[in-house]
Amino acid sequence: MTFFDLLAKRRSVRHYTEEPVSRADLEKITAAGLMTPSSKNLHSTELLVVEDPQTIHALARCKPHFAGMLEEARAAVVVMGQLASHAWVEDASLALFAMMLQAEELGLGSCWVQVRHMVSETLGEDGQPLTSHQYLQQLLDLPEGVEVEAILALGHPARELRPRTLEEARPERIHWGKY
Repeated sequence: MTFFDLLAKRRSVRHYTEEPVSRADLEKITAAGLMTPSSKNLHSTELLVVEDPQTIHALARCKPHFAGMLEEARAAVVVMGQLASHAWVEDASLALFAMMLQAEELGLGSCWVQVRHMVSETLGEDGQPLTSHQYLQQLLDLPEGVEVEAILALGHPARELRPRTLEEARPERIHWGKY
């Protein structure tokens, strides 16, 4: 498969079978995340693999909308950045993208669940909603100095999705010379 074909085939998968994701596949996916470029070679991205079904279900409550697919996921990768790096968001985003492509190559489905700047459904001690990061920090014992960018939901797709066409990607967004 060419790289362009891999890009076209990769789709956001929100429904998964009950088949577990193998440890070997998770190792390959996370290795892809580590191999991405890193601003100033700081390697600011941190990955936390979650395989426990109860914890994965709890991840789905990190925000009120668009995290529900985590309840069907068989694994998840919490992607964080070290705040000491000025480009941690970009570094984490590159890692997420590489892991999504690796999952696709392995025949697995994935979906990016955005977390940064989101608010959870859970109230803190003061009665105010926790940010998604605060919720995940409590759930996963995350250390200070890292921020969650997103969670990558993973699993075997419940159904095959057709590849996206270039026309669907709206090529009119390409500008040459001047806007």
